[in-house]
Amino acid sequence: MKKILLFLLITTLSFSTENIRAVSTSQFTTEILLAIGAENQLLGTAYLDDEILPELKEKYDKIPVLSKGAPTKEQFYALNPNFLTGWKSIATPKNLGTKEELEENGVNVFFPKSQDSHKIEDVYEDILTFGDIFNLKENAKNVIENMKKDIEEVKEKNKNRKSIKVFAYDSQESAPFVVGGNGIGNSIIEIAGGDNIFKDTKFAFGVGTWEKVLDENPEFIVIVDYGNTSYDKKVRYLKNDSPIAQLEAVKKDRFIRVPLSYISSGIKISKGIEIISNRLSEDKK
Repeated sequence: MKKILLFLLITTLSFSTENIRAVSTSQFTTEILLAIGAENQLLGTAYLDDEILPELKEKYDKIPVLSKGAPTKEQFYALNPNFLTGWKSIATPKNLGTKEELEENGVNVFFPKSQDSHKIEDVYEDILTFGDIFNLKENAKNVIENMKKDIEEVKEKNKNRKSIKVFAYDSQESAPFVVGGNGIGNSIIEIAGGDNIFKDTKFAFGVGTWEKVLDENPEFIVIVDYGNTSYDKKVRYLKNDSPIAQLEAVKKDRFIRVPLSYISSGIKISKGIEIISNRLSEDKK
């Protein structure tokens, strides 16, 4: 069934792969496209959350950045694109228009399903789909094999280790915005050897409570690093002003900095797993 659906998706793209003129509006899709070698078909990018992988930076720097956030319709259509990918939120009336509007204007749209999934396998499937769309199948397979190899090494290292309680803090002060149980972030934490204290929630990212964090008393705190509030500022808030300032994990600086793109669906998930796993493996001070 998956092969049939993939075939139907590819056949809906009415242009030849050589003529794809793509715009990517998320860092994770941009890095997937660069990793599989689609840089010559990528006209522009948007929504950079943090640093591009060093091995992809030379390619990335040659492609115009349309906007730090959502590009305007004028910026987008000035490139005469015929393919759009990225965050699903870009296809709304206040941004680039609905998917139907984009398609009426000659823009084929593909939003990776892994941004709404907790399954690592869906990330692999999305990468394969990009490989098919851009006629770079072997490159896509190689990217996936490298990711699988890295993840298996972490799993092997952690197979006899007890899971460690983790609180994954994104932002906000009145109530914490957290990594929940229904997204790829939770799977990353679990594979790394962590036990996400908000794993039973139905959201990928959402609002938790400080009371829950206090009750669970996590051993480590993952801090998602992105945006205008720096990692250091988040740490200062947790240590000095937050309701959980007296937790041992906070007082003993058991923080794990994870850039947003390393905990989002994309080629960096294996590195995100490694970052968390390595820190959880350290002796607690």
